[in-house]
Amino acid sequence: MTGEIVPDAPGRGARLLGLLDGYANRIALAAVLVSLLVAGGYAVYLGEALRYLDEEVYVRLAESVAAGLGYSVDGVQPTAYRPPGYPFLLVPVHWATGGSVLAMRFVGVLALAGCVWLAYRLGSRVHRRATGALAAVGTAGYPLLVYTATTLYPQVPALLLLLATLEFALRAVERTGAGRIGYLLVAGLAGGLLCLTVPNFAPSVLVIVAWLALRHRRTALRFPALRVAAGVLVVVAVLPVAWCVRNAVVLNAFVPVSTNDGINLLLGNSEHATPGSGTDVDISAYARRAEELGLDEVGINDYFKDSAIDWITEHPDEAAVLYLGKVANNFAFSSEVATSGQGGSAADLLLAVTYYPVLALAVGRVLAARRRPLAAEEKLAAVLIVLNVLLLAVFFTRLRFRVPLDGLTILLAASAVTNLLRGRTRS
Repeated sequence: MTGEIVPDAPGRGARLLGLLDGYANRIALAAVLVSLLVAGGYAVYLGEALRYLDEEVYVRLAESVAAGLGYSVDGVQPTAYRPPGYPFLLVPVHWATGGSVLAMRFVGVLALAGCVWLAYRLGSRVHRRATGALAAVGTAGYPLLVYTATTLYPQVPALLLLLATLEFALRAVERTGAGRIGYLLVAGLAGGLLCLTVPNFAPSVLVIVAWLALRHRRTALRFPALRVAAGVLVVVAVLPVAWCVRNAVVLNAFVPVSTNDGINLLLGNSEHATPGSGTDVDISAYARRAEELGLDEVGINDYFKDSAIDWITEHPDEAAVLYLGKVANNFAFSSEVATSGQGGSAADLLLAVTYYPVLALAVGRVLAARRRPLAAEEKLAAVLIVLNVLLLAVFFTRLRFRVPLDGLTILLAASAVTNLLRGRTRS
């Protein structure tokens, strides 16, 4: 036996990957179930009480639409101050349940369950089904996603729409005939609704469409991909264009989505703004001046926007430092969860110990791209994260605004774990 080369037995990494691959579908379904139980249970615990002003506004908008009074906070004056996508998602539930807040919480709960499943599907595309299983478990067990899903905020539904746009666009390329058209329509409608839910993601939809067109440029699927990308783009435009027409008729102005980009820009770019100040910024002088000028909703938005641009132009160095601070603040954990007495330092600790390891794994995956090249979907996820971090910092940063990006970060982290296990098989 001397001098013979004995093949190594499969390492623990290989065995674990094999188990994850073999049971991936069951693991993903279990993760969906756990997500429904945990987030649903927490939603029941929260009940009918509204804890934040934004929640109250979204409910009033849904109530007005459900009552046939149009998109209005008070049921009288039409508005476009809030992007309409999320209130529109609440309208059927509000109408069917008589305005039950608990029932409306389940829009986010179901959206999170959908995110878990789509994370599995997209993760499986990256390398193997094990990556999808890990992505599903990570998404289901991520505390910030669970918390945000049970709050009447649009971020978790936005993550669902983002993942759905990507997954169904890819399916449209892979299918033929009626199946392709169906998936194309779903992808396009998801992308259009995403633009009306969180407008900052409109550039991301365009990036996804461009990526789809370029991904198969050297394969036999090149021309189907181009046709699907063009079709998705056309369908994406339907809902935003319809909303623009509504705004032109009702507000007598061109308003692409909402009239709050001006105040958001001013909150993040004025003399009292700091990297982490969020909405806690004194802009009372601007508000008084807008009132003195007798401006309407559209006029106030334009005035705030112009004021912010003027401040940036007059203070370029200060604005640049502030912008870099806001970019960095995107990666901070926050006490926002505690603003309604929901956790304090314990919540901060939980946010930190669940976010930073995921972030470290995702960054490590990107840095390891030379040794193990990134899959096309990984490159796209990384580009979308960077793009949106830079876009968010143009306005102001808050923890919940980052939530959809955390979903993409989990996907990269799952791939990093898979690659670490693959590395162990060769040690």
